[in-house]
Amino acid sequence: MKINGENGKIVLRISLSLVFLWFGINQIYSPTSWTGFVPPFVSSIISPGTVVLMNGSLEIILGLFLISGLYVRFSSLVLAVHLFAIALPMGYNAIAIRDFGLAFATLAIFFNGADKFCLDYKNKDTNI
Repeated sequence: MKINGENGKIVLRISLSLVFLWFGINQIYSPTSWTGFVPPFVSSIISPGTVVLMNGSLEIILGLFLISGLYVRFSSLVLAVHLFAIALPMGYNAIAIRDFGLAFATLAIFFNGADKFCLDYKNKDTNI
């Protein structure tokens, strides 16, 4: 079996999709476990439980787009910006560093675009 860069793109896209799906599903099933991560300025506008449920839904929907290869560039860009927005206010700690790493890996998916196993690959016009 020939190993090449295309396989790396596929592994990166699918593995990060699974990460987003895992976090999204956990937020939907146990929102109270995640409300402590909602910044105070956001909780003053909308309830933390609602923020967590909306965030979990977003991560599930975009994670499904990513794993299926539908709207790969759009989904990965939104998820990367989303992770940067989560990590920046955290400052310098282990969780923020992890989230920055995930954000840059998701940004790499955006730059790579659709791989050969993506639904977008079959229709190059949707590869935005």
